[in-house]
Order: sequence, then structure tokens, then C-alpha cells
Amino acid sequence: MSIDFDALTTTALSEAFPERRRIPGLAASLAGDADLRALARRLAGATSCITMLAGSGSRWVSSLAEAAAAGEDTGADPTAPRGLFPVQNAMPFGPDPIPIAAYALAAVRDLGRHIVVVRGWEREIEERILAPLAYPVGSWRFATQDAPGGKPRGHGDAAFQTMGEWSGSEYVIVNFGGDASSPLTALSSLAVMDALARSLGDEAPGLLMPAAFVPAPAYPIALDGRGLPTRFGHAKLQGVAPSTGAPSGGYTNVGVRVYRASALRGAIERVRRDHWTAERGYAIPGNAPAPDDTFGGEFALDNVDAMLASEGRARLLCTARPAELSPVKSLADLGRFERDSRIVCGDWAALEG
Repeated sequence: MSIDFDALTTTALSEAFPERRRIPGLAASLAGDADLRALARRLAGATSCITMLAGSGSRWVSSLAEAAAAGEDTGADPTAPRGLFPVQNAMPFGPDPIPIAAYALAAVRDLGRHIVVVRGWEREIEERILAPLAYPVGSWRFATQDAPGGKPRGHGDAAFQTMGEWSGSEYVIVNFGGDASSPLTALSSLAVMDALARSLGDEAPGLLMPAAFVPAPAYPIALDGRGLPTRFGHAKLQGVAPSTGAPSGGYTNVGVRVYRASALRGAIERVRRDHWTAERGYAIPGNAPAPDDTFGGEFALDNVDAMLASEGRARLLCTARPAELSPVKSLADLGRFERDSRIVCGDWAALEG
């Protein structure tokens, strides 16, 4: 059975989830790849994977301080990235427990050259995550995120800082070290982006955003009549609080994003041209700096996504499980993360054979 990936990412969004386990195989067949391993090998040669693993996050550090004040010994170093905190391993390989970020890094292990964005802790990341996950030696590079004005300036700025590492690729996968990432979502999104690039040429999207349908999304994605996203509901970049959720349900994005490298590079260059100066840092409308930050705000990949959506160059692939929406931001998130990771890890079975 063939599949129309153009329709599946526009007018037929709701038809994607029932086909989620078949999509990689259908993409492989369409491209002439012998099997899923051949599909992954071919795509890996054209892809760079950026995994964001720098810093701890203010909510994480605050939750550690609250636990310490209550007399709880979490064993966590507040200066370490939260992605190094150990959790139950629900994957069919690796040690148990395993650091949080192992889920994100396992999901993309076989999909390209790797750039791991860090601010220190390289030895621990290598010894506790990359080596246990059998990452081939030489398949990754650590990139230290600089901090203009004394503070890291967001994932968009990290992508800018590493542009020399990935801009020669055809595709870029970005994922985040605190997410319950699915290997099926990562491979499917990359394979569908590749299929669209080959069939549509210059008309192919610059961004393919995996999305899940949930009953009440706090950050719903607005769609036009053709099924194209017109606005992503990243409320923190709009100066408003999260909504209480669309009561009728809707789509919301998960952690993985797939870009055509040329589109990502072009969007970053425009943001830098229009909203960055060496004297004041970033001044992007909607990205309000913290009260104590005198050097501008952040540059988020959400700004790139919004730009591409406004130009009609973003699409959704609605194959993600709601359980993939389980990022660890604080200690309170760990229980849900472990429960949802057990669900998400069922996706490894879809990639066997």
C-alpha cells in the first residue's frame, strides 16, 4: 500500500497516527531502501543531530533546593545538567538506572552525525550515556555553548553557535535532553522530510514538526484550512501564561524537530541580522528578558519555527504519542516521566527487523 506524504502532512493530518508504525517502512519502500536499517543508514549520511544538554534549568535547580530544605537527599549536583539525573530504564538495552538524557540520545543514535551541546560535564555524559548506549567512537562531538552577557541565550543561539558543524548536512534533527523521546517518531519524521524534499524540491517544508493530539493542549498549534501550522503555542515567547487547554482537543508539538539545514540556516541568519547586536544581545519581539538580565533575552528555536510557519514552510507529522509530552523540568516531573517512558519505549519494537 502506498501513502501520500504530502497529504499526510497537510489535509490528512488525522490519518497519520493510525499509520505510525507503517510509515518508516513505506518511506523506505518509496525510496528504494531494502529495509529500515538501510533507510536509517542512508538518512544518517545526510543528517546532523543536535542534542541540547547544556545547563540545569531554573525550575530543576529550584526543586533541588526545595528538596534539600525539606531534608531530602536527592544525590543531585545542582550544577550538573538535569539530563544526568538517574531514572528507571525502560529501554531494551543499557544499564538500569540510566540518566534522563539517555532517552533522547538513544532515539537518534543511528540517524546522523551528533553534536551534543553542553556546558561542561563531558566526561560524565560520555561515560554514563554515550558509552552505555554504544555510540560509535567518533560519531559525536561536544560543543560548549557560549554565554553572551554571562548567560546562555537559548537553543536558537546554540544552533547558531554550532552552525559550522551542521550546515553542510541536508537535514538537522534537534532534540532535548529532558524529553521522553521516541525512536519511531525520530525516524518517521526524518524519513517523511526526506520523502517530501525529494518529491517537492524547493517547495518542500523547512520544518517538519512531530505532533501529538491531546484532549486539552496547553500550547495548541493553530492550523489553516489546508492543515498547515500558522502559529505554535509557545506562550513564554508571547509574554503570556499557558492556556488552560483547548477543550475540544488539538495538536501540540513534542521534543523532536526536523529541519532542512538550508532553511534552518537561513532563518537563523535572519534572526541574527534583524535582532542581534554585540552591545545589547538579542531583542526579539515577544522574548522578554528576565528582570535581572541586562543583556537582552533569548533566541529560541521557537522563533525559527514561528518564522517558517508564517511563511507557509512548516508542516506537522501527527504520529507522536501523548506520552512523549513528558519533559523533566523539576523533581516533581520524574514519576510521570518514568511512567510515560515505559509507554514510549514500546516504539522500539516497531523498529525491529
